[in-house]
Order: sequence, then C-alpha cells, then structure tokens
Amino acid sequence: MAKSTSGSFTLSDGLEVYSRVWEPTDPPQAHIAFLHGFSDRCDHYDPFFSLLTANYPIKVHSWDRRGWGKTVKTKSQLGDIGQTPQVLSEINEALVQIASTIPDIEHTPLFVMGHSMGGQESACYLLSTSSALSGTRPPIAGWILNAPYIGLDPASQPNWLIVSALKFVARFVPKLKHTQTLSVKFVSRDVETQEKYRTDPLCHNTGTLEGLQDLLQRESDLTNLSLSDRPVPPGLTARLPCPVFWAHGSKDMITSYSISKRLYDRLEPYDANDSGAKTWKSFEGGFHQLHAEPDGMKEEYMRDIGEWVGGLTAKLVAAHGIAE
Repeated sequence: MAKSTSGSFTLSDGLEVYSRVWEPTDPPQAHIAFLHGFSDRCDHYDPFFSLLTANYPIKVHSWDRRGWGKTVKTKSQLGDIGQTPQVLSEINEALVQIASTIPDIEHTPLFVMGHSMGGQESACYLLSTSSALSGTRPPIAGWILNAPYIGLDPASQPNWLIVSALKFVARFVPKLKHTQTLSVKFVSRDVETQEKYRTDPLCHNTGTLEGLQDLLQRESDLTNLSLSDRPVPPGLTARLPCPVFWAHGSKDMITSYSISKRLYDRLEPYDANDSGAKTWKSFEGGFHQLHAEPDGMKEEYMRDIGEWVGGLTAKLVAAHGIAE
C-alpha cells in the first residue's frame, strides 16, 4: 500500500521548510516534485497523491513554500512569500535537494508539476534564461501543469485601483502585508473541498506587497509571452526545455483558461520531431483544482498523469539504454 510521510529540509538561509513525500508500494520508476498554489499547502493534496502513488510507481515530493502552510513558524513569516529571484532560487535549491535523493536519476527521472501559482512559478523557473539558474538546474524529464496562473479569469481579477495603490505603497513599505481573498466556490465543484479551504487558518490569502507585486509582474511577463505577435519578454524563452503535459478546466474562474491555452500554443516544443513533446488537455466543465474535481474527473486526471509519466519514463530509459 502506498504511504506518506512528513518531514522537513532547510534552505540555505536557514529557513526550515515543511515537506511531505508520497511513496508507492513498489520501488518508484519516476519522481514528481510538486509546487502548490496561492494560499495553499501540500497536505491538501494528500487524497490525490495517495491515489496516484497507489496506482502508479511514482514518488511525489512536495513542500509548503515560504510564507505558506506549516513552513510558517512566526507571525513575521506569514505571507512573506519572497520576490521572484528568491522564489526561483529556492525552487532550484529544493529541486537539487530532491534530485540528490534519487540514486539513479537517468533511470528514475524527475518531473516538475505545478498548480496555479505553482504553475506560474514553475513556468518562470523552466523558461528562465537567468545566468543564476543556467547550469545549476537538475535534469528535468518533463513538466506537468494543472491550471497554471498565467493570467487571472475576469471573475477573480483584483480591482485595478487597489492594485495601483498597493504598488505605490510597496515602494515605501515592501513588507507590509495585504490579504487578497479568492472565492472558495471557484476552487472546485466539490463542496467539501470548498469548505476545507474556507475553514483552514493556514490558507490565509496573505502576501507582502513586494511579493504580490512580483507575482503580478510574473503574470504580466507570461501573459505577454503568450502573445505570438509580441517579442519574448527579457529573461524568458519561448522554447520548452522538456516535454509538457498541460491541463486546464474549461470553467476555471480563478486562472484564465484562454490565456493558459494561448501560452501553450506559443511555446515551441523542445524537439520539433517529437509528436509527444507537447500535450494539452481540456477538462470540460472543470473548475480550478482538477485534482479535487468530482464525478470521476480527478480520477481521470490522475490516470492521465500516471500514463504520461510512465510512457515518457519508459521512452527515456530505453533511449538511455541504447545510448549506453
């Protein structure tokens, strides 16, 4: 039977980060490093990853990000989510640590998966041309996106006057905190999932002004990248570094389905000769959290991930064997 364990690891600046791992019964044939979304934490994904690891030989690693969940130990840490250079550096640091625990990463490859804000951050990480990341990333075999935050749906757009005012204030008090609440009714069609987020004090919807400003800047950069008639924003590339499985619910009212698909369409595959280098799947009627959607949708999404990871892993292992 698949099992899950909680633990922690320490970042280079001394921050102790809460982490969780889901392991299959049999030895894993692949690994997934998962990045959660805004006002979220990795424990909420237990039902989905328990299901995935019970059905496929995949080991899943996740952690509560800076400012979120059980990583927060003090009031000052609450919502202090970091600016973009720090966010990307810490993703890289965590992935390097995870990769170091994999005895043979060529035969049991590492995949990156991101939901919502975690999808946005993984996009900025994997599409970044920053010299600070170049040559330091561990080998990433594939990328999985679950309703990534490339742009917001109109139903969840913050008031532009408030955004303008907060950007101005951020110049003087960057660590001032602001709460931006998202409607739990948009999270999932499942009422129990809605209630879980509504009542969880660790899902606090709060960020520092500097952190929220950078989050909005990342949104702007990725939205501009999605426009094929515009130049690629500085610091980003329009070429995928690895195969991608990209999924979005058509009724998502938190992140924009249309902008997400537009970015998918613009990004060039890492290998133009590989028909499987890019995969898009629309979940008709699906809300924001595909992994928590009822009526068999989360099970379908679980199978999609398991089969895609398994198929790509088999291809990579076979290619590596031939190369040897």
